Parts: sequence; C-alpha cells; structure tokens
Amino acid sequence: MGTLSYFWAQPVFQAPGTVAWNVPWGDRDWYWGFAARPFQANDTTVLERVSANHDNNLNNSTDVVVTMISGGGGLVRLTATRVTQ
Repeated sequence: MGTLSYFWAQPVFQAPGTVAWNVPWGDRDWYWGFAARPFQANDTTVLERVSANHDNNLNNSTDVVVTMISGGGGLVRLTATRVTQ
C-alpha cells in the first residue's frame, strides 16, 4: 500500500491575475498532486497549470500557475501530496 506525504507552504499574497509560483517539491520517481487554495473568505483561485522542472544535477522543482479571481487579491496556500511505496 502507498504512503501519502503532505506538503504545504505558508500562505502568500497574490494580486488578481495569473502568477507562476515555483516550489521545491516534486521528483521523477513518485506521483505528486498539487493544489492552490484560497486561504481567506470571498476569494477564488484557479489552478491553471503544473510544470515539473529538473536540472542537470536532477534537482527538482515545480511551477504552479495560479489565477486569483477576486477584487483586491488575497492569500493563497500551495499544497502538494506525494504517494510513495
């Protein structure tokens, strides 16, 4: 049976519009799922795209592209779930 691990970042402010956040999570060996959730009331976020990055030393990171839909922006919490054996 697989083992689930949960990762989360401190909430960050995002103005209305689309931003690419880079997080140091992800690897080439296991399943990763990502989410971007509003951290406060009356905000909406849309997870537009997730892109995995590997450099020549196999350092891994992930770009999470998020659109904030609200009048003045708000806090967003980025989270990830990893499934391993």
